[in-house]
Amino acid sequence: MLKKLWLLFFTFAKIAALVLGGGLAMLPVIEETFVNKKKLLTQEELLDVVALTQTVPGIIAANAAVSIGMKIAGFAGALAALAGAVFPSFVIILIIAILFPGLSPDNPYWLGAFAGIRAGVTGLIAATAWKIGKNTLKGTFECIAAAVLLAAALHGINPGLIIIVAIAVGSIYCRICAGRVNRAEKSGGKDPEKC
Repeated sequence: MLKKLWLLFFTFAKIAALVLGGGLAMLPVIEETFVNKKKLLTQEELLDVVALTQTVPGIIAANAAVSIGMKIAGFAGALAALAGAVFPSFVIILIIAILFPGLSPDNPYWLGAFAGIRAGVTGLIAATAWKIGKNTLKGTFECIAAAVLLAAALHGINPGLIIIVAIAVGSIYCRICAGRVNRAEKSGGKDPEKC
């Protein structure tokens, strides 16, 4: 158990210290570590974590750390992962505040560095979206729902409203699928298409 706690702390500390761009940019590293290498999570569990961390308020990195830590090692795992996710940022911001109180926002080196960081983070987020889409958009319902909700987001609809609508539509769809399965079982017919 202690080994899992250290793994959670150090993995999230490494992610927080080295992955710029926060929440979504850290997902490929989480996937590589906890799904591909350590086999502590399945791809489905990671997708559930992504969905959960996007829908609850708060910092995505902290939400993901708590959720993954809880799945892997319970409450102690959630605390270890959260501590790892917060510690590097706290130390880095403290050092910046102490050493660079008069940091000029017009410094061309800083502006250039942040332009590069933004481009890199955009690429990481795009790669994450591609992986999530590949694993999530497996049926007609998912593709149509994603396209409609993407269009709503691009037209400036409130993200909270989009999430509420997605939850409602997904729940209705699952209820309809469950009804189809129940009717097929009762009538002794062939199994309906999976939802």
